[in-house]
Amino acid sequence: MPVRAVQHFAAGKRRQKSTDVTRVRWLTPEEAERMLLAAASPSRIGLRDPQLHTLRKIAFMLGTGAGPGETMALTAEGWNPPTREWWLPGTKSVFRQRFVLLPHRSIDFIGEVPETGRAFLAPNGQPYVLGDNRGGQMAEAFRKVRKAAGLGADVVPYTLRHSWATWFYAQTKDWGALLDYGGWNRSDTANRYRKIAPSDLGHRLLAHGWDFRPDCGKPVRYGALVSLRGYSDADQT
Repeated sequence: MPVRAVQHFAAGKRRQKSTDVTRVRWLTPEEAERMLLAAASPSRIGLRDPQLHTLRKIAFMLGTGAGPGETMALTAEGWNPPTREWWLPGTKSVFRQRFVLLPHRSIDFIGEVPETGRAFLAPNGQPYVLGDNRGGQMAEAFRKVRKAAGLGADVVPYTLRHSWATWFYAQTKDWGALLDYGGWNRSDTANRYRKIAPSDLGHRLLAHGWDFRPDCGKPVRYGALVSLRGYSDADQT
């Protein structure tokens, strides 16, 4: 088998990387802004959502890459405000257990998080009754927001996960963090979600307030805490 693999490679018959042919859509920062603006004014688009629960979910998924089912089932107990991290318990078949790091833009939209219970509710203010088709439960509210934003039917709740993966990598170039935060078990699966993007995407995201870069604290001067006091001449040579 190893010899045959080398022969196939040399003959140009090597195995090609799989691509996601069902979902190639991701949102530009400008398109996402239109969706957020529409979700922030539900009465104008015929959506009964006075507490902006749909806006909160969209902002969370855009900022973390969490799936719609994960978001609906998420509890407030996993939220850790000091580090901006939220513990996602994962699912048996799709997502790994993981922490996700929320950008400040998502936190601003989400607002106050309850101390206990379900973190993200349906537009009527009630917890979702979780079933097998979790993503479909927010489909109608999402459709109204999407249409009001002038976007086509190819934009679905899962488009937000593809958008996050594309945004995060474009701005950080951190493949390891993409895998960790995205909850994928396989690198090639993550590569299906990270789409080809223009080179200025990271800067455009910053202009719209989306910053996925790690916060390493305040800048310091190199060597600011280095001192030779207390060392003997022999130690210094």
